[in-house]
Amino acid sequence: MIEIAEAQRLIAETAVVLPPRRVRLEDAVGQQLRADIVADVDSPPWDRAMMDGFAVSAADFPAPSAQADDSTAAHEIVELDVAAERAAGDAAGLTVCPGRCVRIMTGAPVPPGADAIVPIERAIDGTAAAHAGSRVRLQDPRFRIGQHIARQGDSFRAGQTVLRAGVRLAAPQLGLAAEAGAGHVVCSVPPRVAIIATGSELVPVGVVPAYGQTRNSNGPMLAAAVNECGAEALPLGIAGDKPEPLRAAIAQGLAADMLLLSGGVSAGDYDLVPGALAAAGVECVFHKVRLKPGKPIWFGVFRRAAAAPTLVFGLPGNPVSSLVCFELFVRPALAIQAGQSAAAGQRPVFPAQLLAAVKGNAKRPVYHPCTLTQEPAGLTAEPLPWGGSADLLGLSRANGLMFLPAGCGELAVGETVTVLSFDSLSNQAE
Repeated sequence: MIEIAEAQRLIAETAVVLPPRRVRLEDAVGQQLRADIVADVDSPPWDRAMMDGFAVSAADFPAPSAQADDSTAAHEIVELDVAAERAAGDAAGLTVCPGRCVRIMTGAPVPPGADAIVPIERAIDGTAAAHAGSRVRLQDPRFRIGQHIARQGDSFRAGQTVLRAGVRLAAPQLGLAAEAGAGHVVCSVPPRVAIIATGSELVPVGVVPAYGQTRNSNGPMLAAAVNECGAEALPLGIAGDKPEPLRAAIAQGLAADMLLLSGGVSAGDYDLVPGALAAAGVECVFHKVRLKPGKPIWFGVFRRAAAAPTLVFGLPGNPVSSLVCFELFVRPALAIQAGQSAAAGQRPVFPAQLLAAVKGNAKRPVYHPCTLTQEPAGLTAEPLPWGGSADLLGLSRANGLMFLPAGCGELAVGETVTVLSFDSLSNQAE
């Protein structure tokens, strides 16, 4: 039996980054970019109007005064011929020169000779609707050269690296990639994770269990945890406790990037998983960790000739034990396979003040369900009533797991504990 940190170290040393793939932008959401994106054009690609108004020459406007305001005298009113109109998508068109302007819409190319855009709100005497062939009267006391124009290349230049490898691709990054001309990106492959539930007592979720039976809660729970990590869950159903169905399910699961089995890893007569994995060619890296709940966890590796090795986790059958082991050991492994660091896959950990006394275990460190709350004076942690490693109801009411070191005895109210926080779990269950 090894310590938690040693188990995590062995997993990190065994896991390898999966080869990247080139995918369409719409298929890259949530993935990690593995190759820089370089822009093929300037952005904006030309001088662009940022407001509806009139593209004008600076020669028609007096130098601005530091004291200028909207009550500026009438002698600062400028009257111009409207030579043309330009909307977004139109060509730049004719050249602006002193005495004439172009009515322009937001997003349209700024015509040659234009030094600024005077907003349409600055048209006076009912001339805001002026069109080509008419005249407009403008008053802009705070006129500045370049106002309301996005200059070509203001955002980025052709040849500039706009996104670097390592960034996680969300909506803003994918929009930027599209603007830079990248219809496809090279990104990490979401690990494919096969999931097998073992135990002859298990029945599918839709079946009402008979005496001695129990529903397969681990399968859906682990699939949800896998998908939450950005990986792809491949549920393979229930294998039972018979050697042949178990061997067949394992053979199918070893084609994935990771295989999770729940149950069958303790020392009972029907705990067949370690032997079945060994018979399938899976090398055992470790079996059993000094931990409560989760002690029986098994970890190994199946080396494939033409692909990255398959990581194999034999998780305890009790659901709380299974999920605690997923959080501590499987999450970091998935992060490494996806091209991130092991630390990137771990939940955040915070110090918090105990609101109620809680007792640890003499021989093993304990992860105890709790509610983590932000108070004005800092974070507090309240241990929840917990019926043991099969108590999913108790875990569902938690938003964290407090760490109780082995041999800590009873911790009193006000003492500080370390809490692993569940980002996406709510403590509002009734």
